[in-house]
Amino acid sequence: MAKVVLIKASDIEHYRPLAAAPWIWEIGKNYNFAMTPPLGIMSIASVLRNKGHEAKIIDARDIELKNQSLKGEIEKHSPEIVGISAITTEAPSLHAIASVVKEVDKKIFVMAGGPHASSFTKKVLSDLNIDCAVIGEGEETAQELVDAVVRKRDIGDVKGIAYRKNGGAHLTPPRPYINDLDALPFPAWDLIDLNFYGRYRSMASVGLRKYMTLFTSRACPYRCIYCHNLFGKNYRTRSPENVLREMEILVKDYGVEEFEILDDIFNLDIPRAHAICDHIIKKKLKIGFSFPNALRGDRLPNDLLRKFKEAGLNFTSIAIETASPRLQKLIKKNLNLDKIREAIRELYRLRVFTRGFFMLGFPTETREEMISTIRFAVDSELPSAMFFIVTPFEGTEVEKEFRKTIQDKDYSFTGYDYFTAPFNLSQESTEEVQKLQKYAVFRFNASPWRLYQIFSTFPRKRHLYVYALGVIKTFLMRKSARNIQLGKDTPHKG
Repeated sequence: MAKVVLIKASDIEHYRPLAAAPWIWEIGKNYNFAMTPPLGIMSIASVLRNKGHEAKIIDARDIELKNQSLKGEIEKHSPEIVGISAITTEAPSLHAIASVVKEVDKKIFVMAGGPHASSFTKKVLSDLNIDCAVIGEGEETAQELVDAVVRKRDIGDVKGIAYRKNGGAHLTPPRPYINDLDALPFPAWDLIDLNFYGRYRSMASVGLRKYMTLFTSRACPYRCIYCHNLFGKNYRTRSPENVLREMEILVKDYGVEEFEILDDIFNLDIPRAHAICDHIIKKKLKIGFSFPNALRGDRLPNDLLRKFKEAGLNFTSIAIETASPRLQKLIKKNLNLDKIREAIRELYRLRVFTRGFFMLGFPTETREEMISTIRFAVDSELPSAMFFIVTPFEGTEVEKEFRKTIQDKDYSFTGYDYFTAPFNLSQESTEEVQKLQKYAVFRFNASPWRLYQIFSTFPRKRHLYVYALGVIKTFLMRKSARNIQLGKDTPHKG
């Protein structure tokens, strides 16, 4: 059996413990980065251990990505195989870690996984320190790959990977998606320090607490042109009983207080969503839970929202993206904006802290359409909103449109965040899009009514200082926003 070390890559400069940092330190910095438990490699570690392998998890955000500290951690565990998981913005970290691993021992087999390896396979394999890329869901693939390496079999027989062959990247046949999610073992919670993640801002942004992330389903059948396809389009679910069993173990054995559900679309199956809440209520599980990105906003009838609240919901995000009906069709999201407005109203009545996600810079988008999106946000009962720049990640439909504008020139997704992405597919100039983005943040947050909305719905009043930072940053933006005139644009008065 093999010794395997699984590493979560990261750009550590984006993270700082909120409990320890003076709030003034954050002014002018992007405090929107979230640090959550590395659920993907925790699940893979659990599968590997069930097969008799020895697994260890290293989170580069914990030890700081400096060669000596990381190198010492790897040497301590003497692994035969190292897996590195990274999202695209962590690509430099991925390659830096791979280099350190090979410094420890060139014989260590290095496999890369996560969204970046799946989307940028050829670029990942151009790094000679990386031996293989795992594409898509990793549990079954990693297990077979580790077995093949240990037994010195041809890894070319493993489905769902890419490796160098004849000087190029060779992809094996794709692996079928895992249909029976209940058959997967629960993540290896014992391999991480849950208290560590409680000291950092999570995806839900509701304050510091001991929590755990979980997936109750995988995939989304909708075909939004900007979205990833990591889990495919075949929606697969865990049973409500299986989900509740995981929650109960975490509450009773690990002292978890809250859960963040990270599904692509938790409420696609509305009866199942009701059933999970019914189980929580019946079991009298005294928990809080949140949906940082797991809900489709026009599939939230009032009775479901009330059930969510009774079961413990305290935070949710609603991804509206655009208030333009034309663009809703173009991006293939096709949201019913009237239903979205009603869901936001009901969430506010229930005092659930709700964040709206909006995007500016879609293909062919006009200034007027961006303004309509800003007005939608300003006039809503949303306590919080984020305004992103449309990013054409590789493998998405929007990337094809982007490539038409750059004529196949190379480009990079590193060195930026989702708020400052250097891309623009709209009809307007890049300068205009950036001005409108700044104005949107300023205009949304500048209303005293918004402050009341935040205070009346925020779950942990003692952690409101985090949102005070946002207010301060908003007023620092006035100079760049004051010259933009949107006409009749009066904030909602309640």
